[in-house]
Amino acid sequence: MKKFMLVVLLAIAVSSSSLEAQEKYVQCPVSHVTVFRHGAQLSGDAVVTLQPGTWDYVAGGLSPYIDPNSIQVRGEGDFMIMGVTHRNNYLDNPEESDEVRSLRDRIDALQAKIEDEGTAMEVLLEKERFLKANYDVVTEKSTITPEQIRALIDIYGTSMESVKGAILKKTRVIRDYTREKDKLEQQLAGKMDRSKMPSGEIVVTISGNKPVTGKLKMSYVVMNAGWQPSYDIRVDDISDPAVIIYKANVWQNSGIEWKDVKLSLSNAAPMTGGSLPVLNPWFIDFYEPVVMRGFNSKAAGVSVSSKRESEPMALEEVVMVADASAPMPVSVSESNISFSFDVNVPKTIRSGGKPETVELQRLTVPATYSYAATPRITPSAYLVGYITEWEKYNLLPGESNIYFSNTFTGKGYINTAELTDTMTVSLGADNSITVKRDRRKDFTSQKLIGANRIETLSFLISVRNNKSRAVTMKLRDQLPLPQNSDITVEAVELSGGNRNTATGEVTWDLTVAPRETREIVFTYSVRYPKNRKVILE
Repeated sequence: MKKFMLVVLLAIAVSSSSLEAQEKYVQCPVSHVTVFRHGAQLSGDAVVTLQPGTWDYVAGGLSPYIDPNSIQVRGEGDFMIMGVTHRNNYLDNPEESDEVRSLRDRIDALQAKIEDEGTAMEVLLEKERFLKANYDVVTEKSTITPEQIRALIDIYGTSMESVKGAILKKTRVIRDYTREKDKLEQQLAGKMDRSKMPSGEIVVTISGNKPVTGKLKMSYVVMNAGWQPSYDIRVDDISDPAVIIYKANVWQNSGIEWKDVKLSLSNAAPMTGGSLPVLNPWFIDFYEPVVMRGFNSKAAGVSVSSKRESEPMALEEVVMVADASAPMPVSVSESNISFSFDVNVPKTIRSGGKPETVELQRLTVPATYSYAATPRITPSAYLVGYITEWEKYNLLPGESNIYFSNTFTGKGYINTAELTDTMTVSLGADNSITVKRDRRKDFTSQKLIGANRIETLSFLISVRNNKSRAVTMKLRDQLPLPQNSDITVEAVELSGGNRNTATGEVTWDLTVAPRETREIVFTYSVRYPKNRKVILE
């Protein structure tokens, strides 16, 4: 009996040793990366030499942030893939530092608070729905008395006010917790050390009947990566077309270096839920606009800001910028639902979250140019470019740097969701054109007629062209828009300007010859009750 037990134990030991020997490690370096706006798909090949039997091939040294649901493995060779699993290997890496562990603990604590507050918020929202439903039921009864109605309104108002206030407080608390958590996560990303991270591993179980050499083609998705489009818009001279340099700021914090990989940048969103969205009730109400008094240079999808808003930047005063380097060879591939830019030379993107810039396209697009001025806001004339045919080039929303004559003139933002068929770009202020708006005191007056006061304001707008060539200009001013039926605005003299009755804007299209001064008279009157006060200009 003892001899039999010894044989069994030896057989089990040999069997266990044989099973452990079935696991083999292979290298699967990343060779191709498709970066989405949020997330990236990493692909690579692993060469396997298979003997008859069932074996586990382990591709190690991968990112620890693999989404297990995204793993895809395809075999090339005379064998069968029996299964695919994912795991992280913590054995070969030291423990996290105390600082990193502290950050993780704080993030986990904040996440728990956010979840607690979210649960409390759901309870409050349910209570709000309960109050509203009961109020509707009671008020629809025909037997309810006026006294009961008043009592119900008092109870409903007090309860609803309490619930609404509690919801508002919870919303603010969740917002504060979320902001703090985001900051801690950014700090944690900067503290993470590759050597202190686990190693991702994909285990592929393979079965074959004969010796064979084959290949495993693997791909998987990591979410802590992405790219953001940005642009350089360059104009050398107003007689030339515009040049749009389309760039991508690529970043990744996957824990491994993407070394000499084929890089593709896609606008697809593979992690977006595939379920049909549910339409909830859509409530609308009157919009109350907030009118900002100040210069606004945003136009048709592009908002531009100079160095200092209080001191417009002249073309002669800005910093010179060197010529752009030659573009990287990039091809564009399109499908029915997305497009991608394929970089045709190997690229290395290091882990750590620091963006690296890749130039995608250098586009020459038709453009026309003219000047624009709003002397009511600022006494400067701005050179404006109008770029057409931009929609052909797969542009995505992103920031832009604007250059004129190799000179940086400001920053802007291209929002393709708002653009029309023409992209408007401000190229900076030009000090060689002088714009003034002076009040004509002799034509400005106040009169009392019956119960009304009539206030008349008149301005002389002058444009001086000190250039050696003629310029075209769009001059802009505005009439006030009354928001009360007791106030009446009348345009007395517009000097041929075009008035937009909906916005109050008045525009003049001028051609100013070299060394010429053009003058515009702009006069309007406002009638309102004499016992009331209206502030003008």
